[in-house]
Amino acid sequence: MRVQGATRKRVSAGRYVRRYTLEQSLNLAIKLFSKASDDNLIRLTYLLERLAPSRTDAGSVRVVHEAFRTGHPSVVLAKKLGRELSDTYRQGIANFVVRSVFLDARIRGDYEKKYGVTPPFTVLISPTMRCNLKCAGCFAGEYSERDDLPADVMRRIIDEGKDIGIGFYTILGGEPLLYKPLFNIIEQNQDASFQIFTNATAVNEQVVEKLGKLGNAILVLSIEGMEKETDERRGKGVFGKIMRAADMLRESGAPFMFSVTPTRKNTEIVTSDEFIDLMVEKGAIFGWYFNYMPVGREPDLSLMPTPEQRDLIRRRVSHLRSTRPVLLIDFWGDGALTSGCLAGGRQFMHVTNKGDVEPCIFCHFSTHNVKDCSLVEALNSDFFKGIRRAQPFGHDHIRPCPMIDHPGAMAGLVKKFSAHPTHDGAGRILNEFIPELREYSNKVKEIYKDTWENEYGWYYEWVSK
Repeated sequence: MRVQGATRKRVSAGRYVRRYTLEQSLNLAIKLFSKASDDNLIRLTYLLERLAPSRTDAGSVRVVHEAFRTGHPSVVLAKKLGRELSDTYRQGIANFVVRSVFLDARIRGDYEKKYGVTPPFTVLISPTMRCNLKCAGCFAGEYSERDDLPADVMRRIIDEGKDIGIGFYTILGGEPLLYKPLFNIIEQNQDASFQIFTNATAVNEQVVEKLGKLGNAILVLSIEGMEKETDERRGKGVFGKIMRAADMLRESGAPFMFSVTPTRKNTEIVTSDEFIDLMVEKGAIFGWYFNYMPVGREPDLSLMPTPEQRDLIRRRVSHLRSTRPVLLIDFWGDGALTSGCLAGGRQFMHVTNKGDVEPCIFCHFSTHNVKDCSLVEALNSDFFKGIRRAQPFGHDHIRPCPMIDHPGAMAGLVKKFSAHPTHDGAGRILNEFIPELREYSNKVKEIYKDTWENEYGWYYEWVSK
């Protein structure tokens, strides 16, 4: 089933010309940005606000304007990117912005009219679960190349996603750089953008050269803190390989991100000034914080950050992104920015190497498989619709997760829609661990008792605009 299979083919020559003109204009603006004075940049935001296609976009421009006016570290980061990005990546960013704002928006609008919901911002795909490391607590098991997602299925997922206005794809694993067709598929989809989560051990000069030629894919380097913490969980020498990968990417003009898994053992380190300053020095532009979840082959509740540590992550991430030129996101503590849980196709979904469509990278249950159905059919499954109807799962969006913050919520949905586990042991977090998770969530709730009302008053004003 292809909902709008010919949509992009029907784009007129005039629209292609307009797109090319917009891309080249934005590319030039990025180059000039690093040299412009703050006063001129503030004037530019006034113009962009008038030209914004919607109130939401105008509001986003006002946020940028305020950042310029107050000298926010994000402005330092943006100017740095203007100076240091390669021409290929500059063009890649221009393509992404123009496509997202001016082209995909119309396609997404058509989808919303037909189905009553907008398509997710990204599709998460794990094309392989093979990995050369054996990190403690990881849910990647023992797999071979024959277990990989067939390349033609991955291409179809991306094609069908683009047909409904999804232009951004998150590639996970396993170790995705072990997936042989990966770079060919990225090259064949220059009208899409990709972020690739990697342990960095396979990043070499050839990989960096390929990325530099493509310009539409960014690596996300997984790291556990400093050398002690990283090598302790991932293996001796891995930290050094990550640092070398970061150096190669920075020197080539390729932007990169980092990803950390805060656990009970490393939370204080990964939220420290020392760690973030190292990431900034190495050239990272963005950082993801995904708290350890007790899922996978050997789930371990004792690795979860304590309720007190979870609040520390929330507070430290907020402080660091206000004082350092790097964008940071706490996947749980920043729930106010997303109005809670994003799963079930609200803003993302996950396709496994077997083709199973899961609501979230941490929720290993499915009712549909893309080998047997279209992406649209999976997005509009009863299971995913039920999840979206139940969102948000609570009034307090800094406790957004239906598995660890509202134990039993996802278990009820899985049972109601007869979703099956996608691997052995997947059900432990929804069944066996419920008593411990209820105790955990109650402690988090107590710590956050007054936080939502006292610190997030801006949320209701923001969502009402």
